[in-house]
Amino acid sequence: MNKLLALLLIPPRAVLHGLAVGLCVGLALALWFSVARVLMLTAYWPSPGNDLWAELPVALLMGFRFDLKMGAIAALLLFPLLGWHWRMRAVVIRVWASSFALLAVINFYYYGFYKLPIDSVIFGLADDDTVAVLHTIWQDFPMAQIAVVLALAVWSANAVALWVGQRAWQRLQQHWASAWHVLLIPVLLVVVLMVGKGTLKGMALQLDNITATSKSFLNNVIPNGVTALYNAWDAYRTSTDIGEEDTGLKTYGFGSYQDAARAYGLTATTPEGVQRALMAAGPHKPNGKNLVFFQMESWSAEPFKYQSQDMDVLAGLSNKLHNAWLFDNFDAAHHGTHPALEAILFNTPVTPITNGKYRHITLDWGVPFAMKKAGYDTLFVTSGQSGWRELNRVLLTQSFDEVIDAATLRARYPGAEGGIWGVWDAYMFRIIEERLAKQPKDRPLFVYAMSTTNHPPYELPSDYKPFVFDINKWPGDKGSEHLIPNLQTYRYANDELAKFVAAVESSPAAKRTVVAATGDHNVRTFGQYATPESQVLRQQVPFVVWGAGKLSCDNALHQAASHLDMFPTLFPLLGIGQGYLMTGRDLAKCPSAADAADAMAVTFIGQARSNHAIWSMGGANTLACQPVGSVCEWQAGQDAKARARVALMDWNLRHHIHQVSGKKK
Repeated sequence: MNKLLALLLIPPRAVLHGLAVGLCVGLALALWFSVARVLMLTAYWPSPGNDLWAELPVALLMGFRFDLKMGAIAALLLFPLLGWHWRMRAVVIRVWASSFALLAVINFYYYGFYKLPIDSVIFGLADDDTVAVLHTIWQDFPMAQIAVVLALAVWSANAVALWVGQRAWQRLQQHWASAWHVLLIPVLLVVVLMVGKGTLKGMALQLDNITATSKSFLNNVIPNGVTALYNAWDAYRTSTDIGEEDTGLKTYGFGSYQDAARAYGLTATTPEGVQRALMAAGPHKPNGKNLVFFQMESWSAEPFKYQSQDMDVLAGLSNKLHNAWLFDNFDAAHHGTHPALEAILFNTPVTPITNGKYRHITLDWGVPFAMKKAGYDTLFVTSGQSGWRELNRVLLTQSFDEVIDAATLRARYPGAEGGIWGVWDAYMFRIIEERLAKQPKDRPLFVYAMSTTNHPPYELPSDYKPFVFDINKWPGDKGSEHLIPNLQTYRYANDELAKFVAAVESSPAAKRTVVAATGDHNVRTFGQYATPESQVLRQQVPFVVWGAGKLSCDNALHQAASHLDMFPTLFPLLGIGQGYLMTGRDLAKCPSAADAADAMAVTFIGQARSNHAIWSMGGANTLACQPVGSVCEWQAGQDAKARARVALMDWNLRHHIHQVSGKKK
């Protein structure tokens, strides 16, 4: 009986010992990674670098958390092999430690060359001419030095891991040999999983958390080699393959870019000619006005329609709309935050495109490039973490001078609080107000800001008094349990935007500053928009402009329009008439009868709307008259223009990437 029990205990005891040994070795290698990080900091510490000391502990702590995460994940993957014979354990630990050491050394020298941790460019070894890339590495890197450093790294990591693994095994044999100890397996498993998650509450550690400080140098040393390689692979794996130049053209029903150009009303017939024709060519006399543009998280248009004393969704913003342009028949280009960001800034239907394998290719027809050409300082600000979608890296490539995020705001405002996505939006508005105040008059400022507070889990600052909403008075869909919390964060964001607008209007910069805001997409909790009457609300977001004076005709505010029309409307206010893709029309111009008939809200999700109908591009059978019950007809020419507009933007992007990257057509 005892022999049978002993045999039955062999597998669970192996699991127990494997988990325990794996956890100990993972911890040891996490400490080894942290020592490697200190050596990396020492080797690359900039001079002068006195401003880095204050946030160094934050970077070291966050780095160690990522080290623990990678150690625990490896332990979870390898524990089935660590609980058996010592020789097997030794081989597994050696492979484990050597792999970590190898990636640490690669990351060290990769940073020395690119001034970045391992990123998706490393996969150019496979995408490009492999022999040529290896030849370049042989010429540009100190191979003898790398060989010595690699040998020392592998030896030291193995020595530490094997010593800890052996000691842990011996202790387990002495103290965890009883049958009841197998009951500790669930406890150990939970510990490994929690260490692998990297946090006790909230979301697991991820790319966003790498931007833990306001200093890019410190952020760049936070990811160890394993973390950096995983992030690089994830960006590479999820990035869009640009495919053939005519992929989008065919999707929208055109055989060639010439066909699309003719449908759009262009006479050019060469690639260069069509690209030139797509660019703005208006009067170009920049007037030096600042532009602050807000991409407001989940800023749906629907609550604007229900504003009242009992349903006070706008808060202070309701008093700031009398002197603003409020376009109230307006659609978002996309469903998500990052696709909307890329659509607005870079006019791309193909997304994601600015991170991953094409992250080093500049899209020089986009908004920030036009601003730079017109003499603007360009600043991106978010209350969230700029490590999200690699914004801290890719936006600098795309002509932004500076990126400010939650870590920067925490460093600037000690005690700054926030939720799981970053700091509260109030700090984002505060720093923009300060930057406007100190901006030289001869250097206009362009700010693109992205809020985050109005996002699940819908948390509010502790000192903000939420409005008491009565769900029974909400005219829209009441099905979501998160409706009231969402309305409260929505109201908070409006309140902070209103405070910012008021501050700008009372500042010396008021006459030379334009403020604009839109939503990235519709909010998620306001319903499914399943009824025909509500279909028009599915994509609607506000577009508001302050500091532009009074429109000569109010009916311009009620035209069907979309994100594609925003900057063709804003640039003329700044006197900028060149350097950007003409993606839409200037909504400030009084529409003639013909203009009103042709007005469209064109999106990158295949939907288009006119003032009278909504449809899926290319689908005559999808036409739905608006409002429901009215009479409308299928306009084939209008649909062709909508399809051609998106198809040409798609072709423009793919053609550009093909040209820059040398892809074969």
